[in-house]
Amino acid sequence: MTIPVLAVLLIVTLVFLTISRLAVERIEHNHHQQRVDFFKRYPVYQNDIVFLGDSITDGGCWEELFPGIPLKNRGINADTTTGVLNRMDDILVNQPKAIFILIGTNDLPFFQYRHDDDILNTYTEILTRCKKESPSTQVFVQSLLPRHKRYAKRIIGLNSRLQELARQFDYTYIDLYSTFAGEHGELKKELTNDNLHLMAEGYARWVKILQPYINSLISQSK
Repeated sequence: MTIPVLAVLLIVTLVFLTISRLAVERIEHNHHQQRVDFFKRYPVYQNDIVFLGDSITDGGCWEELFPGIPLKNRGINADTTTGVLNRMDDILVNQPKAIFILIGTNDLPFFQYRHDDDILNTYTEILTRCKKESPSTQVFVQSLLPRHKRYAKRIIGLNSRLQELARQFDYTYIDLYSTFAGEHGELKKELTNDNLHLMAEGYARWVKILQPYINSLISQSK
């Protein structure tokens, strides 16, 4: 009797997890559509500096972190490299001054899993479109941030390839990983409360890294 009972419990658990995941995906899909629709209504302009990515970018109040700078936050919760590629029309249409890209961490978990080669191929398409459709835009490829230590080896490998990709396109690579990673490749505990997203101190450190690049962009406009 024990084995059938365990089998039933396992089936019930799997069904519950599947239903829960589908519900989460529906919420994420609706949210993504809402944000994309908003971005279409309030477009990126030529002098804008765009922060492009997922929830980690979305969570930054960039207008407050860089006061007085013409910034557009184009992060969307749960977005992936494919999601960013699909909305490049709205990013590039008016040829912004600069784009800071941080994307890819949501391609890693098992429920969204994509092979590293697939992630890099999509990233290559993103950068190709930037180069072709908005050649005057300065593009900054930011390394993936660390998350739980079980992702460390893979993230390190992806970042190495992102750095090479940025070099091939003559874009600037920004190493965030080294500042945010702990001893075992995990996102430092003092910077997060969920092993993925940043607390205020995390954004403060991010701003410190980006400040010289922002200063250079602003000086070019004077």
